[in-house]
Amino acid sequence: MTACGDQDSVIFTGRIITDVQNVTKVLKSFDAIAIWDFASAAPYSSISVNGETPLDAVFFSGHKFPGGVSSPGVLIIKKYLIQATKPKRIGGGTVFFVNSSEEWFLKEVEHREEGGTADAVGAVRLAMAVKMKRAVGENTIKQLEESISKKVLEKFKAIKNLILLGPVVSENRLPVFSFLIHDPNSQLFFHHNYISVLLNDLFGIQTRAGCMCAGPYAQFLLGIDEDLSKEFVNAIQESANLDRTHLRRQAEYSQQEFLRPGFTRISFPYFFTSHQIDHILQCIQFVSEYAADFLHLYQVNCETGEWHHQNQRVFHGRRWLGHVQFTPNGLKTKPVVVQNAPDFKGCLQIARSLALESVQSLNLSKIPDGRSAISEEFRGLRWFVLPIEIAEVLAGRNVSFGVCVLNPRKYSERSSNLSKQLDNGLHLNERDSNEENACEVVCDDVICLIKCDENSKNEDTTENVGIDESEAEEVKQMEDWNKRVVVNRNVDLSREEERKLEWHVPPLEMYKKVTDVIHQLKMIKNGDKILVCLSGGKDSLSLLHILRHYQQRCNKARSTSFELGAITVDPGSAEYNPRPLIDYCRKLNIDYFYEEQDIIGAAKKTTGLRSICAFCSRMKRGRLAAAAQFHGWNVLAMGQHLDDLAESFFIAAFQNGNLSTMKAQYTTKDGALRVIRPLVMVREKSLRNFAEDKNLPVVAENCPACFNQATERHRIKQLLAQQELIFPDLFNSLRSALKPLLLVDSAHTNEMRNQAVQNIVNRT
Repeated sequence: MTACGDQDSVIFTGRIITDVQNVTKVLKSFDAIAIWDFASAAPYSSISVNGETPLDAVFFSGHKFPGGVSSPGVLIIKKYLIQATKPKRIGGGTVFFVNSSEEWFLKEVEHREEGGTADAVGAVRLAMAVKMKRAVGENTIKQLEESISKKVLEKFKAIKNLILLGPVVSENRLPVFSFLIHDPNSQLFFHHNYISVLLNDLFGIQTRAGCMCAGPYAQFLLGIDEDLSKEFVNAIQESANLDRTHLRRQAEYSQQEFLRPGFTRISFPYFFTSHQIDHILQCIQFVSEYAADFLHLYQVNCETGEWHHQNQRVFHGRRWLGHVQFTPNGLKTKPVVVQNAPDFKGCLQIARSLALESVQSLNLSKIPDGRSAISEEFRGLRWFVLPIEIAEVLAGRNVSFGVCVLNPRKYSERSSNLSKQLDNGLHLNERDSNEENACEVVCDDVICLIKCDENSKNEDTTENVGIDESEAEEVKQMEDWNKRVVVNRNVDLSREEERKLEWHVPPLEMYKKVTDVIHQLKMIKNGDKILVCLSGGKDSLSLLHILRHYQQRCNKARSTSFELGAITVDPGSAEYNPRPLIDYCRKLNIDYFYEEQDIIGAAKKTTGLRSICAFCSRMKRGRLAAAAQFHGWNVLAMGQHLDDLAESFFIAAFQNGNLSTMKAQYTTKDGALRVIRPLVMVREKSLRNFAEDKNLPVVAENCPACFNQATERHRIKQLLAQQELIFPDLFNSLRSALKPLLLVDSAHTNEMRNQAVQNIVNRT
């Protein structure tokens, strides 16, 4: 029977609570072997191996002693416990004599178990470190550390948003503190790695972040039970299907690594002056109060959980061995420019100035939406706030936050009060499922590009998103072709009544991107009759308001004259009800066509159908084309945006080997209809913000055939979101790269490919 001393409380919380002698006495009464781990306590606490009840073994790390850098570990063990005559590792210095048939090992166990060249320099360094500890005196160290602990704990109690892990007592403890920084707006926490890097970047304070080595105790402090722990494991585990050799992987990680729970840990050496400790505490207080102001300046790598400043991608101060030259005149190295660091007071002054500057520059920063980088399956495990959420809160947007899964253990009055606030506040932020669906339409407004059966050949690709006459004719043969609701625009409204209509003006930046595309590609011509394909999603609703604003500006400038209306195809799904759009369009006073067709029912009756999504998309396209021509309109405007185009490009490349994406505009094969996509240069985030700010009546679209399933499009969206966190300018680069493809103006596959190749050649 064996027992091992647990010093996890020292590692994380600084508490030294184990009565070594009495615990050993109990262990001995059961004939157990008592092995004590003094890894963190040895540099500061007394170790008595041969006390009233002798210990069987003790081990500790020499490098944790002040001055013990690069020194070896130490094992002190009773000789009677080592009964093996053959060493664990055979090497030089372990053998007494050897011949071709037999070997004789040394009898002295200390020499027998230490094979190879001894670390003489490290051993001397360790001896000096231990001697220094004894020279200072263990009682003196204890008094100094209890004094420091008391000072730090008193300060921590007054720091807003700081959650201290572990008991708040200064007796019998080391000044080692683990903590989290709480964000009051989201009721979440700031990522521990972000807090650690912020302390380093602003003040040069080195801390350690993560979950450290003793996972179970760390999870206990964070309030993570066994079930939740398993959920985290599933989220951050590397896929077993990855070829590590091919990928040349050294570390083990997944795309969700940054979900790994953890905290920030700091320790105060006993030889720190009171002035140094006060400065560090002021810096921690500053970070706890202003962490949100700097968050948008930092980027996170989803695969490592590392945060770095957006301007610190290259470490210019790094020194390389390659810079060292051995010459006849001696050693030469690359000169390093070292800036004089400001004093403690100067650091805080600079930090306050930087906080003010960062807030003022918030609107100028490109902030990726990291929420899409997390798989839907694990989205509920995110316990930290993201830069985009802080930016949206500061911009006055209504941001919905999930429930924080971390619930730190309550040890102090302060942490208990704050924990109660967390408990009381988090349930208020639970996201209503209807509200969530109201702002997120998983599929495109009109065209679903991915079919449900991902194991079958991907037939419904970006090549087939064009509308042709065969699809329109097929729709006309269906029984419910004449089933529709028509809303006619009232042309007799007065100017006052026109002003009262619920039209919204889009943000200038987004509007300019749309008009630039319209003018560059000459999408809208005099006399055009444009129908916006209105699904009720955020994209199509936003497009309707943008084109209406553009129409008003054109009328005022007496330039392009065109008519604007809207059309919706109801496929007959019980989970998708766009009928509220009828009243909404009536209030907007526009021509509106609500086309009803039981596409889902027809799909169920079709034998041999492998993909409801593909069938539904094709029938929708046909109904749109047929209805537009039937009602006398010549242009269909669709709401796909830049994110859609990028996702379609990667889907086509990954699954079908095609260099293609959705086209910005094209004419149908019969020449009777034009299809335009004015939002091809607009980001999805901008459209979502516009829809939320203006409270547009977004219709939840939950088709059971495809919308509730994890499609390839959703996986590509996560992939791009994760890359955008590292490269914030990603979509600007993609927009430039995709331009030759989206400028293709053809509904025929062969012509489309030829035009795409020609566009690329002309560009180069």
